[in-house]
Parts: sequence; C-alpha cells; structure tokens
Amino acid sequence: MKNVFLPCIDNSQVKKSFLLLLFFAILFNNETIAQHYKEQNLFIEGGVRYGTALYHPQSAIYLKNLYYGGLEVRFGKQTNGKNQWERMLYYPSYGVTLKYSSYYNFFDSPNVRKERNKVMGQSIVLSGYFQGSFFRYKWLNWNYQIGMGAAYFTKIYRKEIVYKPDILTPDPDNPNNYINENGESTPYPDNCLISLYVTPYINLQMGFDFQLTNQFDLCLNASFNHASNASINMPNFGINELQGVVSMRYHFSPKREFLKIDTFPKFKPQNSLFFTIEPGFLIARYDDNYYFKTGVSLGYMRSFLPVLRAGASFEAFYVRYLAHSRDYNKEEWEKPNSPRIPMPKDIYTGAVYGFVELAFGRYALHVGAGIYVFKGPGQAKTKDLAQNWDNGGTLKRYPLLYEKIGFRIYLGKNLNYFVGASLRAHAPVADYLAFNFGFKLVVFKELLNRKGRKEYIP
Repeated sequence: MKNVFLPCIDNSQVKKSFLLLLFFAILFNNETIAQHYKEQNLFIEGGVRYGTALYHPQSAIYLKNLYYGGLEVRFGKQTNGKNQWERMLYYPSYGVTLKYSSYYNFFDSPNVRKERNKVMGQSIVLSGYFQGSFFRYKWLNWNYQIGMGAAYFTKIYRKEIVYKPDILTPDPDNPNNYINENGESTPYPDNCLISLYVTPYINLQMGFDFQLTNQFDLCLNASFNHASNASINMPNFGINELQGVVSMRYHFSPKREFLKIDTFPKFKPQNSLFFTIEPGFLIARYDDNYYFKTGVSLGYMRSFLPVLRAGASFEAFYVRYLAHSRDYNKEEWEKPNSPRIPMPKDIYTGAVYGFVELAFGRYALHVGAGIYVFKGPGQAKTKDLAQNWDNGGTLKRYPLLYEKIGFRIYLGKNLNYFVGASLRAHAPVADYLAFNFGFKLVVFKELLNRKGRKEYIP
C-alpha cells in the first residue's frame, strides 16, 4: 500500500520504526524499569526529519534539488533544579540521539532516487546533546540545542573504484518516468563530500516544545547538521544539512514540577593553573601527506559562575611528517620551479590562546581562539598544512588565527582532571581533531579579609 501520510519515508522504514517503538513500549511498561525512569525524570522522543543538504560547488550534481527525510529517536533526562547550574540555565535537558537519513529526493521517480542513492547512500548518527531554554512557561519552552557525536556513512569517496553512472533521460511515453542509459566511466566515482565511513558530527538546533499533557510534548525544531572528518582524510568537504524536525516526547514521570528557588548560594570564584596535552592526526591539504600533530599548553582559568569559566594559555605544537598519502604526486612535487615546495618534516608553533567554557556540572562546552606568535622552520613560516589550493595553483593566505570548539569532562572528587576532544580550524578550513587530557596544577580561591583586601589561599 502506498504511504500517503509520510511521502518521504517508504513503507519498509515505517514498519521497522513501528516495531522499534513497540519494543520500547513493552520494555518501558515493565513495572520495575518504568519506576526507575519515573524517579530519574527521564523521557523518550521519536520524530521525523525532512530537509535539504546545503549547496556545495564540489558536489553540485549530487546536492542540486536534494530534499530528503529521516527518522530519529532520543533518550534523555529533564533536570528539575536540584543542582545550582540547572536552575541558572532554566532547567535544561540532556541525553543521546540516534538518527537515520537516506540521501535521495523522495519526490523523484524510483529509478532517479536509486541512481542518486548509489552516490550518496545513507547515514546513521549517534550523538550526545544538551538542550537549554531561552524562555520557559507552563506549557511552552523556547529551546536551543547543541549536539556532538559521530556519523556513519554507507557511501564514501573511493578513488580506486571507477564509477560508471547511468544517464537518465525523460521517457516520451511517461513524463513522470526516466530511461536509464549507459554513461561514460569517470575516475571520480561517487561521494566526494565524505571520505571516511565514520566522521565527527555537530548539530545546532532551535525550536519550541508544547506541553500537551503531563507526560506528552509536541516538539517543532529547525536543525543544522554538519559532518566532516576534520582533515583525517581527503577529500574533506563535508556535508551541511538544514532540516525541520517534528517529534513527540513521552515523560515517564507525570510530575514535572520544577524546584523554584529564586536565590542562589553565594559563589566563591575559583582560580587555577592548568596543564594540557592534545595529540592528533591529520592529512595536509598543502602537500597531501600524513602528519602527527600534538600540542601542550600551560595556562590560567577562572570560574566566574557555576556555569561559566574563562581563561588563557600559551600553546606549543609539534608536527611530524609520517608518510605520503594515496593522493601524493611525486612527479608534480619534484618539477623544476614547482610552487609546491615540500614542508619540513618537523614543524614547531607557539600561540597565545583564550577560551570560555559553559559548564553543566562535570561537563563543559569549550570554545576558544588563538593567535600565532611563532611558526617554523622554512616554508612553515608562511604556509599552513590546513590550507587548500586556489585556482591557479597558489595557496590561500596564511592564517594568523585559529579556532577551537569541543567538549570536556571533568573528573575526580574536586574536578581537578579533565578529558575531552576538540576540532581545531583555520576558518573555514578544518585543521585537525585533537583529543586532550589535562589537570589543574594549582587551585586557589579568592576571599576578602576584614580590611577589604583580597587574599589568595590554596
């Protein structure tokens, strides 16, 4: 039977989704499990996504007029204000999301959809998310959402595989159908947007939640999604998606009363000196080679509020050449008077870096920017590994600034240790994905003595 109500999802997908939701319903109706979820103020949410991939010049043939749909399931926790940061951020929620998308235009004829899907494939995303509120009323919540995770793609760029597309021409006997003809082989086979099966994923979302009953919400959101591999492999154009999301949320606990505490206990700002190490790996756009890159930093951080930290540090990076990539062209690089002068095998940089963190208990969103004070030797002084080639074979302008966005998890009884990951970029080009570990060397609080002068004690 034709699917009338969900034209963007075929019947097999609907059946699978129904069986999955039925499984969860049976599981959560278990008295012991359901009681646990009620006490923890947990919820489950299911929805439909529909939208488009934003235009990208390198893949215009794949992304033109591409409107596709998908499904998602969320599992999360609604905070109620027991912790101070929950009240200061208007009772946010957090959890994990599982998303499925199929990259073809659902309103095209079946053979056109099949041809496009041979190129773009499907994706499955698993990510954590944090949802805060701009405004909250009894039955209305105006929210924002930040999510990070990993995306799995079924179709990726494979240079060693020759792709032979079908040429689709209109059927004169049926204007709504197309005829397949054999096309010429091409050395650029398929999805040049994605070159790794598993890539980093970022989600930014905004919308409204409407409380229908004590346990059900209707959620309407606009979502921006980005997936790319952060220069781990090439090509790394990535895919940007803009979608609308309609979902229903079920709260296991019928009581969603927030603890209304208008006053907050006095917060004593905390100061600390910290040390961080950030190893990473990249393939350079400049010379098509693989590099190991790691950084260390020493800096100062201050907690102004339970939800806000800021600081600055000096960062030093070491970059080491590892091997040629699969796209390395030795003859091109060794031509006389070639503009492609190889980078040195060892590169050193130093920079001053500033950052802010939005904290949610042990978890923090980290955003910062740095400025180079030293970079070398040789070509590394004026060229950068992250930059791409312009038309005519010249390099883009060497960037003075770099940016980072990532997350951190603070560990230990006094939250003196942290681990996390961050994406470093020379906007808009990704540099590399770094994993970081750090600890606070010295922690001291700021107090006022009887004479009104500040004293710093460990």
